Amino acid sequence: MNMDLFFREYGQGEPIIILHGWLGMSDHWLSIGKFLSNQGYNVIIPDLPNHGKSFHTQEFSYKEMAEIMNCFCKGKELVRPILIGHSMGGKIAMEMINQAPDYFKSLILVDIHFKDYNDPNHHSELTKQLREINPSTFSSLKDILHYLEEKDIDKGWIALIIKNLHIKNSKPCWKSNLPMLALETEKVMQEIEIIPNNIPTLLLRGENSDYVSDKDIDSLKNVYKNLEEVKIKNSGHWVHADNPTQFLSSVVNYLRLLP
Repeated sequence: MNMDLFFREYGQGEPIIILHGWLGMSDHWLSIGKFLSNQGYNVIIPDLPNHGKSFHTQEFSYKEMAEIMNCFCKGKELVRPILIGHSMGGKIAMEMINQAPDYFKSLILVDIHFKDYNDPNHHSELTKQLREINPSTFSSLKDILHYLEEKDIDKGWIALIIKNLHIKNSKPCWKSNLPMLALETEKVMQEIEIIPNNIPTLLLRGENSDYVSDKDIDSLKNVYKNLEEVKIKNSGHWVHADNPTQFLSSVVNYLRLLP
């Protein structure tokens, strides 16, 4: 397997690793990463395996994804890195800490819980539609865009899907390993078993998101003993995009108080 992991890196100082969500990629976090680098941090934003410009795997597992990312961090000789993980990236971050509980300085979870999300409200219809798309049967990306709009898919998801496509040999094709990710969605949505720990943890959740409910907070605090929580106003699941001002102020204020 080609293990070429694409990443972007900005600034100098304490290392921060930002892990994007399902079907995301590093360039979704450019403005966040550059801002944090200007605050005195070395910010590293990879395209996770099967996403963006990084290598593909034959199947999905959080154990393997976490092993790959832990090897990446240690290969870069990062000292006590801070992990920021959104959605699927947050679950990968949780598993990374399971595997290396004393290595990381802090964990920032962005609108994600360790629970099972395999229910009709999270991606089931979307992934069914994605599995039915063969990009090469379309003449252009615009044709795929119109097709997705006719399927009444949420505009945010449509924008994300289109970013996972490119033109190769004059034909649309997947840039990411989306066919596998759509097929393995049940594994992406599955629960992560957390080993309780005392790592300083911040949960940032969207005010209008259903990914982390009020009743979920207690179960998070049962495993992350040193957890703080901030609800980001006027935001859904893409907290960092919906309200970047409050998101960044919450992150920076939290990091500055870490020992």
